[in-house]
Amino acid sequence: MSLQNVLVVKLGAIGDTIHAIPAVSALKALLPDCQITWCVETRSAAMVECLSPVSRVIRLHTHGWRHGRHLAGSKSPWRSFRDIRDTRYDVVVDFQGLLKSAAVVRLARTDHRIGWARASLREPAAARFYDEHVDAGSGHVIDRCARLVAPLGVTLPVPRVFPFQLPASAAVRAEKERGALDGRPFIMINPGAGWPTKQWPAEHYAQVGRLVRERLAREIVVTHGPREEHLVERMRNEDSRIRPLRLNLTELAALAGHADCFLSGDTGPMHIASASGAPVVALFGPTDPDRNGPFHPDDIALHRTLPCSNSYKRRCDEAMHRCMDFTVEEVFAAVARRLQSAEAASEQ
Repeated sequence: MSLQNVLVVKLGAIGDTIHAIPAVSALKALLPDCQITWCVETRSAAMVECLSPVSRVIRLHTHGWRHGRHLAGSKSPWRSFRDIRDTRYDVVVDFQGLLKSAAVVRLARTDHRIGWARASLREPAAARFYDEHVDAGSGHVIDRCARLVAPLGVTLPVPRVFPFQLPASAAVRAEKERGALDGRPFIMINPGAGWPTKQWPAEHYAQVGRLVRERLAREIVVTHGPREEHLVERMRNEDSRIRPLRLNLTELAALAGHADCFLSGDTGPMHIASASGAPVVALFGPTDPDRNGPFHPDDIALHRTLPCSNSYKRRCDEAMHRCMDFTVEEVFAAVARRLQSAEAASEQ
């Protein structure tokens, strides 16, 4: 198959974006001369822009579209729409499968649009925008995304590779932070979460961190976003020796690549860390680790089996949702096991 120009559409949050990378990388490996353009949500664009298989990135700010926001002004999509129309594509692949992404697919100049079959879509009406439909099947989202490029000749399963070429500034920041630790080994903890139901108490994260430092001789680096300072303060109230850092996405990837372990809930930073090669321990509540979990076979995803498990609910009627009711000792033991398996692998 000879393809010169391919448009990939994936407009989700950073974790969703990371999941599509192995499929896009496999397509580029199959067709090394093709030019791949990726239309991505602005908040996730930094990681796509440092992917070697991607020739061009089109940023699109879709947050608020449903309520008529950001359709004008600095976040207006019209310039991005013009960029999409600038090129005629041999094929367009929609990894998102929502009406907003399907609308972008329909806007593109092409005769071949690939997307999910109606039964695989959360918004089934999106199926009418595609010329070729693919059943998502089961398994991890990485494998589901890969099925979308199988009609183009990609052999399944695809390797779980994430060919980032991080900017020099990210490496400089990572080295600076490692220097501040005087080269001592460290783990990273990400206490935030995008959904209330994915949130584990910040105090518990701090208590795990203290045990790791006291029993396993690792320093504790805490990553946080712009609206998560209150979580850091709660952790500091438990353990004043933590080192909080606010990092951008590429800096997070660079530093995580040096961490002995990355502890988090089901979050975008966890997926970045996993894609960057960090050993991961992840706490899963309302989401399914078999579908959305970290990528390395030795990574650990803690998960409760409850009647409401894998409900993907963002809110829960219970004040402390049982699906995230992990004990501090339980999480510490998982971190200790993951550190041990990573050390054993490094000695082989």
